Amino acid sequence: MKKVLIAVLLTVMVIVNVSAIDVKFGPVPASWGGALTDEIKTELTNKVNERYGKYEKGGDFGRAMTNSGSLAATSGYMRSSNGYDWISVALSANMAVGCDNPNEIKDFIDNFRDDGDVYFGVGAQLINAAVGFNVGQLFKWEHGLYLTLKGGLLKYSYKDYDFESYNLGFMVNYQLVNYVGSGAIKWRGLNVGAGFTYYSSKMDFTVDKLETIKVTVGANKFRYDADLDVEAETSRCVIPVEITTGVKLAIVDIFGGIGADFMFGGKNELTADSDAVVTLEGNDDKSSSKLHMSKDGDDDNFRMKFTVGIAFSLGPVHIEIPYTQYFDEKLNSCVGVIGGVAF
Repeated sequence: MKKVLIAVLLTVMVIVNVSAIDVKFGPVPASWGGALTDEIKTELTNKVNERYGKYEKGGDFGRAMTNSGSLAATSGYMRSSNGYDWISVALSANMAVGCDNPNEIKDFIDNFRDDGDVYFGVGAQLINAAVGFNVGQLFKWEHGLYLTLKGGLLKYSYKDYDFESYNLGFMVNYQLVNYVGSGAIKWRGLNVGAGFTYYSSKMDFTVDKLETIKVTVGANKFRYDADLDVEAETSRCVIPVEITTGVKLAIVDIFGGIGADFMFGGKNELTADSDAVVTLEGNDDKSSSKLHMSKDGDDDNFRMKFTVGIAFSLGPVHIEIPYTQYFDEKLNSCVGVIGGVAF
């Protein structure tokens, strides 16, 4: 009768607290004598959900990943070279970060473990290539019309992180107001641009071993130990628009502008997996378990931004350091280094 009451109670617990984390158990050692019953598995599953359920939030983490990914993917082309006659070619590296506080970046895993969700994202494109053409020259236009094709990729491991990403896209820039001035000092006029970029990124990291889950039934005591592997996978379509200007002082260009990113489509998913070990106290044989959960992250669909930067040009050679930041209370920024030639 007691076993029946326990089974009924556990069944009610499952109905009330539907397990969003999928927990599967491997073969039970024969030496356990059938101690790990279905009812105990159900109780362990509910304990796992109670302990790890906080990771189902994940919305801020996913949102930070999409924002930083968008910033990184829409960078990587020279703004200081607008005004070239025919063609430009550039290579660049850039890194974007989204977080509440820069001082918390190094403690990201600890904060994630404590809270189950933090606003932290990384977008990086360490190998970018961009090729631009002044299409306006073909039609003898007075104002330049620049078409830039761009793409980038990254596959990198650092300490507890594995990161990979790529992007493909284009920008179309129109020189709305031509350069004003001559000699060493020039105003760079006004340049407006819009384009399209698709990016995909994936970041994997391991959350340190979490606190052991213990379940005691009668004389049997069970332990559930697991390391949690987390993967954030995002992809997004982005339409960037911007207007920039600047001043050229001899070989130095100082530029800046404002713009916006329109983001849509794609995927934003946080998954957590674990290969756990289940032990019965007083027995050397072990059983196994697998834990899996997934959560769709939150997305921003529109973000205003500003860009500032400095560049050095000597003849056709340009070296540029741009910085881009979304307008908000958080740190959503991207910095890069671009080198190229324009003829």
